[in-house]
Amino acid sequence: MRRTRDDAEQTRAAILDAAAKLFCARGIDATTLEAISRAAGVTRGAFYWHFRDKTDLVQALCERSELPQRALLQEAAETSHPDPLNLLERAGQDALIAFETDADLRRVFQITSRSTGDADVAAWLAKDKCAVYALLNRIITQAQNNGQLRPDFNANEATVLVMAVMDGLLNEWLRSSRAFPLAELGGKILRAQIAMLRVVNAPTPPPQ
Repeated sequence: MRRTRDDAEQTRAAILDAAAKLFCARGIDATTLEAISRAAGVTRGAFYWHFRDKTDLVQALCERSELPQRALLQEAAETSHPDPLNLLERAGQDALIAFETDADLRRVFQITSRSTGDADVAAWLAKDKCAVYALLNRIITQAQNNGQLRPDFNANEATVLVMAVMDGLLNEWLRSSRAFPLAELGGKILRAQIAMLRVVNAPTPPPQ
């Protein structure tokens, strides 16, 4: 049983690895499931044992490369944090470091940043983007409720700003062929943006 489970996990990993390479080289639309199966050295039956369709495959790729910071923010959003903006800043800095050092993470970002004519894949990617927005918005709303967010920004506006800064840094770093130190300069820009959103001498509520 153990051997069978290990074999299944290896097959699944091989399919994901092949898909990541082909999606990155050709794009999602131009890559067929047959090509992925061949590149992974598996049958179509084996492919469908692990994945329902291309959308399921893209979702699995994203989940495999999901940053641990997302789970940290999710936990904070579901409970509370005495300084949500500081948490967001630290999570963003860690994400920049991970992006700079993890080739698989960069590959998935490039894959999912391209437009796709596959309606199901596009719908899932849009839904995931909305989930990230909602998560950040919940964190920033906590800061607003704590009296830590500047009153000339509401939580929705601040969320858009944070997402634009992070997406802009990642895209520009890749577009410019890594012309600047992402974690160093990106972290500096992120800290400046978070500071701009923060009330000076904002109160820090006691932990719940």
